[in-house]
Amino acid sequence: MTDLNCKETERLIPQFLKDELDHRTEKRFLRHVGSCPSCLEELSIQFLVTTGMQRLENGDTFDLNRELRAKIDTEKRHLHVLDSLQHGLYATEAVALFASVLILMMVVL
Repeated sequence: MTDLNCKETERLIPQFLKDELDHRTEKRFLRHVGSCPSCLEELSIQFLVTTGMQRLENGDTFDLNRELRAKIDTEKRHLHVLDSLQHGLYATEAVALFASVLILMMVVL
C-alpha cells in the first residue's frame, strides 16, 4: 500500500468529508493528513467551508476544530475495528484450513 502525496490527499478531502472513501484509501488518507501539516490545514479549511457554512445557515453554535478532530478520531477507530475484524477473519480461515487438512489426512490414512 503506497502512501498518498499531497495532491492526491487534497483531491480526496471532499470524499472524506462525505464519508465516501473506501477502507484502504481512508487509511492512506488519514496517515498522510496525520503527518502533513499542509494537508491537515487544507482539510481544516474545507471542513470549515462545508460544515461551517451549513452551521451558520442553521444558526447552530459550533467548534469546528473540535468537530474535525472528533471526525478524524472516529474514522481512525472505525478503521482499527475493521482491521481487527479482518485479522480475526484471517485467523478463522487459517483454523478452518488446518481443520480441513486434518480431516483429509484422517480420511486418507
